[in-house]
Amino acid sequence: MLDAGSGIEGGRLAMVEPVKTPRMPSAIFAGCDEKACSALMPMREPGLSAPENVSIIGIDDHQMSWFLGLTTIAQPLEDQGAFAADLLIERLHRSGLANPPPASPPSNHLPDTTLVERTGTRRR
Repeated sequence: MLDAGSGIEGGRLAMVEPVKTPRMPSAIFAGCDEKACSALMPMREPGLSAPENVSIIGIDDHQMSWFLGLTTIAQPLEDQGAFAADLLIERLHRSGLANPPPASPPSNHLPDTTLVERTGTRRR
């Protein structure tokens, strides 16, 4: 596991060293599509590409993912935002009451996700 930091620059920097080694990983799973897309940049100089040399997958189904052929895990960002807003509004309403009821116990919300296979991955 390699910490790529945040943002596009993090993805690029995370791939600088692996492309220089003879034992480059066969697959990279990035924490978001922006990092996955930027991981492609350091591969170009030595003539490497995805999926020929390494499979790359991201998360979010960012618009650039389609353009670059990046395999990704699509998740409903709008639904996640609406769910979080509803939880916050509910909590704010409860806290404004003279005798607020106890907070509800923590819960899990697992949104539907979909694997979107494109040209950025292949079987070895």
